[in-house]
Amino acid sequence: MGIKVMAFGRLKEILLSDLNIDAESTDKLMENLYAEFPMLSHLKLRIAVNQKIISGNTKLESNDIVALMPPYSGG
Repeated sequence: MGIKVMAFGRLKEILLSDLNIDAESTDKLMENLYAEFPMLSHLKLRIAVNQKIISGNTKLESNDIVALMPPYSGG
């Protein structure tokens, strides 16, 4: 199983590049990322799976794309 993880804004500075990670859910994915990149655990972020922002744990399938985004505001 391969999940592509893309980061934007300040989060990209922490991850340095897009990643391919195996994880069965967004909760497990974030647990793995927090272990590898502890700075992430102190930041607020939004998660999108296949271009849809999610608000809870979501099951992941092979070839899904997860985007990590800093909070944003419009005006």
